[in-house]
Amino acid sequence: MIEESGRVVAVKQNNIWVETLRASACGACSAKTGCGQGFLAKALSGKTNYICIHSDMTVAVNDQVIIGLPEHALVKSSFLAYGLPLLSFIVMVVIADTLLGLDEPGTILSGLSGLAGGFFLTRMITRFSKSHAGCQPVILKKLPGEAACMSQATTTSNAIEI
Repeated sequence: MIEESGRVVAVKQNNIWVETLRASACGACSAKTGCGQGFLAKALSGKTNYICIHSDMTVAVNDQVIIGLPEHALVKSSFLAYGLPLLSFIVMVVIADTLLGLDEPGTILSGLSGLAGGFFLTRMITRFSKSHAGCQPVILKKLPGEAACMSQATTTSNAIEI
């Protein structure tokens, strides 16, 4: 389970909106000055993300919580975002070149159509799996008091309107 701390910013029935702060582990890395990821982390750090979590847990605005996402959901999402479009691109290029014997522009167009088809398949699969409970983030626990993430609470207002 991949875990992240956050702050509850809104509660509507069983939908709980949690704010997380985008952070980077680059401060602990010795290659932080020569790394492209370090550059991106500096540019994107401090941004907040809002996640809607369906839960029966009783929480209030400004409660600190730990949210979790199953590892298999991250692997599946990564494959759908990167692997499926790339795989469909390669399959269409191979079909166009070896089986159909198309020239270079035809092969390129076939590859691009395979890429577009892969993105379309990704969209359809994610649309149908949105409600699958195993792929959704969950609230693992409510932290006692206002302990762990108060630095996050100072960056934004107390609640958002949903």
